[in-house]
Amino acid sequence: MTHLFYIHGFLSGPNAVKATMLKEYLKEHNLGASFDMHSPDYPDPPEEAYNYLCGYFDRVFEEYKSDDVCLIGSSMGGFFSTLMAQRHGCKAVLLNPCVHPQNYFKSLIGPQFNSSTNRNFELKSEMIDVLKSLDASVKVEPKKTYVIIGDQDEVLDYSFALELYKDCHIDIIKGEDHAFTHDFASLIKPILDYAAS
Repeated sequence: MTHLFYIHGFLSGPNAVKATMLKEYLKEHNLGASFDMHSPDYPDPPEEAYNYLCGYFDRVFEEYKSDDVCLIGSSMGGFFSTLMAQRHGCKAVLLNPCVHPQNYFKSLIGPQFNSSTNRNFELKSEMIDVLKSLDASVKVEPKKTYVIIGDQDEVLDYSFALELYKDCHIDIIKGEDHAFTHDFASLIKPILDYAAS
């Protein structure tokens, strides 16, 4: 049994489109004996998110071996998945991962609303320092990291991901945007194959 954990992006939630598609694929293909899937709901502010995920996965890895777990992280969830995989030695699949998130969050300081979870919160300037510190601690394990990038990502500059994850297996999907809105379904089998390998 491979245990999948979908880590959603910023201003998203546990019922994100890609998470839902993954769950539906497992059900439609009767893969319940081979995979189970979890999609944790975690706080929006970056420091709270990181602390929550640390506690969450510390408990997960009391129960499961690292070889039996694969994280699937989208965008900011890719950043957190990189940190959690580093912390616990498990595999990670990263979908348009956010690299150097402090550079993006500078422009987001102020009130925010997450329509996926119906939560209001505020991004504060001190959170940028937290992100800088977390970013400085990132260490990638190439043999356990699979990166999928859309070459039409309108949110993130994927050249940063190509540099950080340069020694990992990387697939660049032509014509795909940040959310993989065109054909994420075709990526599910390669993701599952990697997770189970």
